Parts: sequence; C-alpha cells; structure tokens
Amino acid sequence: MRDCRLFSFAVLITSLFLFTQIAAANPARIEYYDINLDVDDTGKTHTKLSMTFEEPELEFDFTIIGRVENFKATTIAGSENIDCQLEERGITQIVCKMKLTQSKRSVEISFDTTDFVKNLGEKYFYNGDFTINKEVKQVFASVRLSEIMKLVSENATENRISFPDNVTLETGGRTIIAGWRLSNIQPNQPLRFQFLYEQVQATPIFSIRLQYFLYLGMAAAAIVVFVIYWYKRKPQKMVLSVLDEFERSVMDIIVANNGSVSQKKVVQETNLSKAKVSRVVKSLAERGLIEVEHRGRTNILKVQKNKFKI
Repeated sequence: MRDCRLFSFAVLITSLFLFTQIAAANPARIEYYDINLDVDDTGKTHTKLSMTFEEPELEFDFTIIGRVENFKATTIAGSENIDCQLEERGITQIVCKMKLTQSKRSVEISFDTTDFVKNLGEKYFYNGDFTINKEVKQVFASVRLSEIMKLVSENATENRISFPDNVTLETGGRTIIAGWRLSNIQPNQPLRFQFLYEQVQATPIFSIRLQYFLYLGMAAAAIVVFVIYWYKRKPQKMVLSVLDEFERSVMDIIVANNGSVSQKKVVQETNLSKAKVSRVVKSLAERGLIEVEHRGRTNILKVQKNKFKI
C-alpha cells in the first residue's frame, strides 16, 4: 500500500513538472497584433501597437531597440487597468502589469522614437523590431510615409528593397502606405520590418512661405477690388440720403437728363433763384458729386460717374 502511495505521488509530481514545462514552452498566444507606423520627414516614427490576447494576461514585457518618448498604454477597459514601467539602457525594456478580462483582452501602446531610421545621405533606412516572444496568430504591419517620400524601386516592375519582401502598397491621398500581413508567428521568430526609402521632391520652407504670401496677397487684392467696386457702384439713394432737399432736386434733374444738363435748365425746372442754384451747384461740386464745365455764358453740370450711379 505504501509503495502504491509513493508511486501515485511520484506520478503527480511528474505530471505537475511536465505541465509547468509545457506551459513555459507555450506562452499565452496573441490573436491579433497590429503595428501601425507613421514616419515623418525628419525620420521620427510614431508607433501604435494594438494586441488582442487569446486569454487574459496579468503581465506582458517586450523590448524596443531604441529610446522612446511620449509613451502611452491603455486597454479597452481603460488606462487604469494597465501599468507599464520603462527602463532605458540604449534599448528600452517595457514591463506592463495588466488587469484584463475575457471580454476585454486588448491592449494599445503608442510611442515616438527617432532610432528606427538611419540617414544614408540620399536615402533612408528604416529598421523596426517588434518581436514580443509570443505566438501570434495574425500580424498586420503598415507604415505611412509623407507625401515627399517613397520606397526605393530598382526597376519599372517596382522590385522594392524591403523586408519581408511581401510588401503591398496603397496610396492614401498624397501619402504612400506599405503593408505586410503575416500569420502563425512563433515565440522564437523575430518580427522585424525593414525598408529603404528616399525623398522624391523637395519642399523648401521658403517656397511654402512664398506660396502662403501669394495667397494672402491675392485675398487682400480681391477685398480691395470688392470695396472699390462697391463704393463706386453704391445705390443712388445712398448718395441722395445725405443731401438736403435743394441738392436732391438739382441732382434729380441732372440724372433725369442722362447725367448732363445746363445750369440754366436747372434754374427753370427747380423754380429756384439763380443765386440759390449757384450755391447748390458749388456744394455738389465740392462734394465731388458733379463737375462744372463752363460753356460761354452758361455752365454744363455733369454727374461724376465714378462716384454716382446713373
């Protein structure tokens, strides 16, 4: 009986040992791993990593080959359910404590770094390592380059220098997006993405400023033209509203005669004295509404067409 108990105990210990070894050799899997990269003109990379675990995890650690800044981490349940500690020694070691549930098993991490891109003179080399030492079912990585950049091509068939070599390209507006799809990544399999790109057009700062100044100048010119046009074409009653009854009477007669009439005729049609008409004509001329042309013993009164609409 005692021997049977010892044998059963040995079997239990062995089973526990084997289970522990299997669990250690098969870490928790990640169902979906999304790597989203945005590279600007200076070579700075904004990285966004999204991971959905197969089972809720309590701890997660990985290493970034480079220094990071603006690091943020959150879960679907909120940022309070994840706490990440960073240790930088040329590389950045990240350890995150998490509180995930079966229904909320996704984690999102973002950061900026300038250590993924190396300037080679006329070209730039991107090298980002996102290995996480876990089995991953599906991986999708995408990189967005600015509008003045493109992946290097060797010939017309666009045999691009990139790794992995199954890169696909999409255009989004004036940007180019390179993407990779991978599946069934093993824990010991590296997840590194590399590509060579170059600048296809220069955008000097002074050119941008000159363009803005041109736009501002055109807008200002349009406003000035509109104001001048409006001033020259303002309605007749707006001008007449500031005149007294005698001035309006004289202006009405001049306008009724197509903008030109003798002063003698104005005296006849207004029934005003010659002296009164002379004073009114002088006032209108001083305001710039009419001009007086002397012809023999009479005056011809003409509307200033640039200031009064007939």
